Amino acid sequence: MQIIDHPTNSHHMMLRISKPLLLASIIFNFDSVYAAWLRKSKLVCILLIFGCSQFSIFNSATAQDSSYARRIIRDLSSPEMYGRGMQHRGDSIAAEYLRQELRTLGVKPLPAGRNVSAKDEYFQYFRFPNTRTTPPIVKAGYRSQNVCGYIPGATDTMIVFTAHYEHLGMSGDTIFYGAHDNASGTAAVLDLARQLITHHSSFNTKYTYVFLFFGGEESGLIGSGYFADMPLIKLNKVKFLMNIDLFCGGDEGLMVVNANAPETKPYVDLLERLNEERHYAAKVGRRDNAPNSDHWFLSQECPAVFLYTLGGPFGGYHSPTDTCEGCGLGNYMNFMTLLRVFLEHIEN
Repeated sequence: MQIIDHPTNSHHMMLRISKPLLLASIIFNFDSVYAAWLRKSKLVCILLIFGCSQFSIFNSATAQDSSYARRIIRDLSSPEMYGRGMQHRGDSIAAEYLRQELRTLGVKPLPAGRNVSAKDEYFQYFRFPNTRTTPPIVKAGYRSQNVCGYIPGATDTMIVFTAHYEHLGMSGDTIFYGAHDNASGTAAVLDLARQLITHHSSFNTKYTYVFLFFGGEESGLIGSGYFADMPLIKLNKVKFLMNIDLFCGGDEGLMVVNANAPETKPYVDLLERLNEERHYAAKVGRRDNAPNSDHWFLSQECPAVFLYTLGGPFGGYHSPTDTCEGCGLGNYMNFMTLLRVFLEHIEN
């Protein structure tokens, strides 16, 4: 596109023009050219700014701040949650907390329907089989719930984020707080929902975003297995699913499980390339699929990966020392920026 207009050849007759008149003519022509260039430049800038604003699916005002995640981690790993396990129904206390947070954010509930009562909104109930975890021993028939919500997009094709919100509960009077495992992943998924819903008030995203918080992970992927068997969404409409589990620390980078499957490799390639270009994480590592988190059953139905951090700092793993105070978030904003840029590339 031509931006600068070239002046006419009329000023080549300079031998017949006096010096003052020649100077005035040059100034006039320069001003006219500059004014035309400036008008076009302004138009180009406006078009660029307008175009970029439509490609960004996040509001920068809500993006670069880890205080929201810190609050969620602190609340979920507080003594009042009883380790988010079976004792004192800590998992149900945590589930109610998540439901209220989704309502506050404006995320719509799953299951969706006119016959769903307010007390059942966002919840998918399931019962525990007779399995054992350390701690505690899980009682057969114990009822828990997945917590589910979505943000509608311009299409019914879905991008899904998942995290398990429950933890090991208590052993006697000892609380397993579970800040790193997995209040941190739960906080990250909520934070993505928060940032997307802020954008959604101005522009529709191309894809529908679904947020699933699973119970029963520590007891054998019970909640996610139940969801895979009894899905509240059409799994064949899921474009990509990312499960986030263990998201504190990260001084050594990020790891992606199920990174090499044909249906997930293009997404992991994109994530790796964006990180190489902008250095958000020390590295993005790859592993083959494994039944080590809630992506497992869903990976049989749709493209699904499991993302976790490498290296500290965090308080511990399956230990009473896994507290909010030990949960390092020094890398959190960089990791979340990587995920935001990743989603913007998928959207566009």
